[in-house]
Amino acid sequence: MKNLFKITLLSFLVFALSACLKDEFITDYSEEAIGPIILIPNGNWPSVVKANPVALDFKSTAQIIDLYARISWLKPLDRAVTINFQKDAGIITAYNKAFATNYVELAPAAFKLPGLTVTIPAGTQEVKVPIEVFADKIDLSKNNMLAFRIADAGSEPVASNFRQIVIPILVKNTFEASYKVTGYFFHPSAPRSINASKYLATVSATRCEGQVGDLGGWGFQFDISGKHVKNWRAAGATPSSPASGFLDVDNPGNIAFPVPLGSFTHANYPNTYDAGSKTFRFHYGYGGGSSSPAGWTRQIVESWVRQ
Repeated sequence: MKNLFKITLLSFLVFALSACLKDEFITDYSEEAIGPIILIPNGNWPSVVKANPVALDFKSTAQIIDLYARISWLKPLDRAVTINFQKDAGIITAYNKAFATNYVELAPAAFKLPGLTVTIPAGTQEVKVPIEVFADKIDLSKNNMLAFRIADAGSEPVASNFRQIVIPILVKNTFEASYKVTGYFFHPSAPRSINASKYLATVSATRCEGQVGDLGGWGFQFDISGKHVKNWRAAGATPSSPASGFLDVDNPGNIAFPVPLGSFTHANYPNTYDAGSKTFRFHYGYGGGSSSPAGWTRQIVESWVRQ
């Protein structure tokens, strides 16, 4: 009977790995095949596949992630079942080791639990624990995760393969997305067009981080305030201010570029955001060791259109 249970669970393990925390899994078994088993219906650890993160909007109000427990059987029981969940940081450690990731347990201030003991009443098969998550209190410099396991279910057996769940948490502001980027990289010896797909990542509710030109590992952060883009901050390998930043005039140092500016002027790329078309128009530059925009020998103009 135990072997039959393990084979049955393994046969649909792949279906338990999902971006949603609650899909309609078929986890009920006939009376002839197996007795009632307590499980997390979307339990996803251990696994050979990474768990998909839960994407939350960056806002101050609580958002709910549901943690489920289920009696998996042909029919509900005629008795109540009390289930005890536990937070388990050891699962996160094991997950990081398996996938070479660096998740940390979500900070206590960023979520709230009503309790970790729940009861499935007689005549029903499933209950949930609503976890309130406060995205504005999450440290976005870290990879955050929650992990739970069913510690016990009284006298009822608990599925060995579906008693644990990991919940990676991803927070996104309204600007985070992939963008089609076109423009020009003005360079004294290697000028070139830019035609790429880039991603804007969330730093805060109104702050993002993107890639500098076509330079892998070079980044910049900025705030969006209405239609304005401001508060440049270098990221990655990009030289820090004052050796980089947004430009507010064309070629302030009169650098001898091999190609003319043409239409790639500050008037057309004024460091703004158009909410209607979801388009950023950037004008920025850098120059290693420079102390002002006059020394920024690399100047970039770009249009970022949300895909």
